[in-house]
Amino acid sequence: MRKLLVIIFSLLSVGLFAQQKHPFTFDDMIKMKRLSQLTVSPNGKYLAVVVTSYKLDNTSKTQLYLFDFDQDAIFNLSTYNGADYNPVFGPNNKFLYFISTRNGSPQIFKYDLIHEKTQQITQLPVGLSNLKIAPNGQYFVFSIQTFANVQDLNILADSLKKIKNLKAKYKEFTQLPIRHWDTWEDHRWNHLFMMPINGDTVIDIMAGVQGNCPSKPFGGTEEFAISPDGRYIAYTTKLGRDRMWTTNFDVFLYDTKTGKTKNLTQNNPAWDRVAFFSPDGKYLYYLAMKTPKYEADRFRIMRYDLSTGNVENLTENFQVNPQDVIISPDGKNIYFTGQHHGRVCIYQLNTQTQKIEQLYNQHTNENINLAGHYLYFLQQSFTSPAEIYRLDLNSLNLKKISHFNDKILQQVKFGQVEEFWFTDRDGIKVHGWLLKPVDFNPNKKYPLAFYIHGGPQGAWLDEFHYRWNLEIAPSHGYVAVAINFRGSTGYGDAFKEAISLHWGDRPYYDLMDGLAYVLKKYPFIDPNRKGALGASYGGYMINYLMGKAPDQFDAFICHDGLFDLVSMYYETEELWFPEHEFGGTPWQNPQLYHKFNPMTYVTNWKKPILIIHGGQDFRVPETQGFAAFTAAQRLGIPSKLLYFPDETHFVLKPADSKLWHKEVFAWLDKWVKNKKITQ
Repeated sequence: MRKLLVIIFSLLSVGLFAQQKHPFTFDDMIKMKRLSQLTVSPNGKYLAVVVTSYKLDNTSKTQLYLFDFDQDAIFNLSTYNGADYNPVFGPNNKFLYFISTRNGSPQIFKYDLIHEKTQQITQLPVGLSNLKIAPNGQYFVFSIQTFANVQDLNILADSLKKIKNLKAKYKEFTQLPIRHWDTWEDHRWNHLFMMPINGDTVIDIMAGVQGNCPSKPFGGTEEFAISPDGRYIAYTTKLGRDRMWTTNFDVFLYDTKTGKTKNLTQNNPAWDRVAFFSPDGKYLYYLAMKTPKYEADRFRIMRYDLSTGNVENLTENFQVNPQDVIISPDGKNIYFTGQHHGRVCIYQLNTQTQKIEQLYNQHTNENINLAGHYLYFLQQSFTSPAEIYRLDLNSLNLKKISHFNDKILQQVKFGQVEEFWFTDRDGIKVHGWLLKPVDFNPNKKYPLAFYIHGGPQGAWLDEFHYRWNLEIAPSHGYVAVAINFRGSTGYGDAFKEAISLHWGDRPYYDLMDGLAYVLKKYPFIDPNRKGALGASYGGYMINYLMGKAPDQFDAFICHDGLFDLVSMYYETEELWFPEHEFGGTPWQNPQLYHKFNPMTYVTNWKKPILIIHGGQDFRVPETQGFAAFTAAQRLGIPSKLLYFPDETHFVLKPADSKLWHKEVFAWLDKWVKNKKITQ
């Protein structure tokens, strides 16, 4: 049975929850329901979305909600223990398929939309992920972690059980990688499997392949596609022992009738990724980069003619990196999202004229779906977590569909958001965000929290971030400033690429010029109370600023930051990244590694620094944080190491995240806000 939650969407209107407000806090943030995996039925009658809720005891619920537009009602389909996710509507609009752990390992379930009944479809001996259904409705495709030459899932399950019961615990390797992101390699690969819709026979379509689809750690169903007639499955993977120092993913085409596989993009040494088939089955659209070893290169939308092999580049001159790429049922238009000036906008590409039009340009929009003349997507901003919105393609009118977080939002006050542009010392226009303290008084002086983003090819977006939420600082009485320095995404190719080979000069200049700009433009910022904080590349820059600009800030916070570029090269896993950013290996270009190495300038360190690191961070290993702390301690600098042995490059567990926020603002309060009292 469906659990009816809300009959009329408008009942969840803002006015019901008006009450006394308080400044936005971490506790408010952790209560927010997080929406993901939005999907719409082919006929546009139903919409499914996954909603995850977290608690401070590190427990969570992942539930599946169904919107019935005919009834104007919302239903919770998850009335059992376990997680329900990865919803996929069948092509006949009668069934909603999804993955659930309610009975143990992840298996496929089916919800009957007419009779409101749920049935378990698979009982495989191992769990599965990344579910899709063929457009003709004849079979499923999903992924399973298996050994390259093990296709029998019972043998796989037995092998895993034997490995678990081994008394000698060890790992052995003869090639890289030995670990990736947050996981030690166990010689298993993500392989795609086919299974008939009404049967349990599974076929490993990647049998014998030492490659992953989806890619690890963040790849998903966007990395494979099924042709309209079900004849072909296209997928993305990377092969070869050089996989850790190349970005050469390729697109492969598997013929379900012959069992043969063909590499369609072997002539491109850069990154290729599957998008979708055209509705008539004549073309395969995919995304392609041009520059090898450059993971932040811009994807181009490519059209591959399946009968002739001809390839067309549809977006070479459009300097927006396409994400969430989908096609209309008539094949005439492609819709996608992309970053532009601190936002993620929605675009339309005409497949015949190749004309591109920006349809919507506010906030951050993702997970787009098309039904009729409506685009459905998730939208978030600095002051709102993701909710479901609908854009009318005829009128371009926008409507909010879901209201999962309205009650909490009506209880909190946010800092006012502004954006600014300045011209740096090289004549380049640079963009940034400024958030004023809650209950702002223009006649007061406020301390500054100066945020530096990671990537480094990333950006501060108008989004509701759960790790680096810029609205937390204003609730603590700080002005928050976040500058999208050269290297940031969403400002054109040249701007983004300006950081490569220039980690320690161009971004550094932009940050210092931006700091000078906001101090001059905004007189309510206290120039005598300034703190800087950042993670990953932002953490690198914190360590670099400690030596290059020690008098610009009163205190620093470094999260998972790089301290020594040379040792970092030998300790990290994705070697293509430093090799591109520094023009080769440390033995090929030692001068650049030394020039922009924070360790080179450590003798200039003198300001207090809080260093935070995760023990499961294999991208920037924990030794980088330990080394920075050792340097600060040996120099006699006030310093503190906050170490999370179970966290990765990100602090994800709610209890750990709460402590993280407490320690970060305690450090800023001690050395910045209350500077005159404590020093």
